[in-house]
Amino acid sequence: MRVFNRTVSMMIMLALVVTTFLATPVLKAEAASSVAISGVLISDGNVVVASSGAVSSDDGLYHLIASDVNQSAPVGADVAQSPVSASASFSAPLGYNTAASLLFKKFTVCVMKGGALKPVSNSMYITNPEAIGSNRIARVESGKKGLLADASSSNMGMRTMAQLGAKQATVTLELQRISNGRGTPYEYNGKTYNFNTGYISAYDNFIGRLSAQGVQVSLILVCDQNAKTEFISPYAYDGLGQHTYYGLNATTTEGIETLAAACSFLTQRYSGFQLFGMTAKVDNFIIGNEVNAWRQWNYMNCGGNLGVYTQEYANAFRVCYNAIKSVNANANVYTCIDHSWNASASGLHSSRAFLTQFNNDIASQGNIDWRLAFHAYNYPLTNNMAWAPTDKIQRNQNTKYISVYNVDVLTDFLSQPAFLSPSGAVRTVKLSEQGYTSSGGEEPQAVSIVYAILVANNNSHIDGIILAREKDDPYIEMPQGLANGLMDINNHAKISYNFYKNAESPDTIAKASGMAGVDLNSLLAPR
Repeated sequence: MRVFNRTVSMMIMLALVVTTFLATPVLKAEAASSVAISGVLISDGNVVVASSGAVSSDDGLYHLIASDVNQSAPVGADVAQSPVSASASFSAPLGYNTAASLLFKKFTVCVMKGGALKPVSNSMYITNPEAIGSNRIARVESGKKGLLADASSSNMGMRTMAQLGAKQATVTLELQRISNGRGTPYEYNGKTYNFNTGYISAYDNFIGRLSAQGVQVSLILVCDQNAKTEFISPYAYDGLGQHTYYGLNATTTEGIETLAAACSFLTQRYSGFQLFGMTAKVDNFIIGNEVNAWRQWNYMNCGGNLGVYTQEYANAFRVCYNAIKSVNANANVYTCIDHSWNASASGLHSSRAFLTQFNNDIASQGNIDWRLAFHAYNYPLTNNMAWAPTDKIQRNQNTKYISVYNVDVLTDFLSQPAFLSPSGAVRTVKLSEQGYTSSGGEEPQAVSIVYAILVANNNSHIDGIILAREKDDPYIEMPQGLANGLMDINNHAKISYNFYKNAESPDTIAKASGMAGVDLNSLLAPR
């Protein structure tokens, strides 16, 4: 999302900042291990851990330590033991949705040396939380073409989504919307949480109406400055009021517990919440917004250090992932980056560097089936000719930016062996936000939309393309010279309205090609 920073007053909790979080932290190097954990899986209500490699222990035992996300062994609970062996196995009760739950723990083998436990293995999380997913809700998979819907009161029926043939939509949930208030209690892991009934009801209605139109919903979860303190990373306290969104809190135990409860609650509710004859359902969860652009979109005061910052984000992502997949096994969970593939600046890591680091962090502690939400905007944003390359948008891995024109660069990158999912599949990409302005002419906008949808439909690794937006935004985008809507602010349809509606028909593709002066099909790089 491209918006201006909001000017807001600093919150009282700024006074609670601990100076430790004001300095950029340094990752501790993991000691060389002699034992390797090869897997941590849920099986028959237990956590089963397998290890290989032998190292001596004063008591002849390996101790399996379960630590919180923000801890390092030997800190944690000693949940299982096994005799020292070159091939050891452990089993401990999962304790799902109890105070003793192990769902969000990381596991390390320790040995007794000189009267104290010392880690001798790598640390790994549970990698199959979907094994206990009680809701295996059938996904809505009726097409890739999506749209950011006009949610104004005049269009709350979302009737135009069906009329336009839109099959996907995104809904952004700022955590303040549900975290401040009472009325909807939720018990999780032995604690009771309360969520804001008023806002939850509004989301029930919004998501329900989209679902009723046969639209697949992706919920974008972001942390704003007015969210409950527990949701906000302590690394973000010094910047409250100066940025758009902030890092999720996986740094404190209370933060981990609250984040897990909220994700579990939202997944449970939107696995088929019934209201007014509608079924509100969310198939996909996107954790954060353009998180490689850390200063504006996921602020933490460790953002300048790619390794530290990405590990903090990965920790929060892991909590969300396990909470979501343990409720709805069929839900997909996405990280989110922008189009700055090899472009970096102050407050911005290149999306390629962030993605590489994120993948390394996840894979090293237990590979999971994360997906990628990508914003394939043109560069600059006012460039409304999506079908044309520029000096900064090229079809090679050295390109500065990735738009729909060269999105094959991204899917090729994800096709590398090191990036494959646990099943060996190429991770799917949801083009969850991109738009084209009509400020420089309605025809180029219409051509760009048809071309973007054509690209998505010809790349098997792309699972959706969501255009921003149905109606021009006069408050945020238009002052920046962007009129990305299919309709203007007076609800008058632009040329792009019918082009979007019929984007997949040969006749519309031919018309768009005529406007572009080139056969759009000839510009495709199918994958």
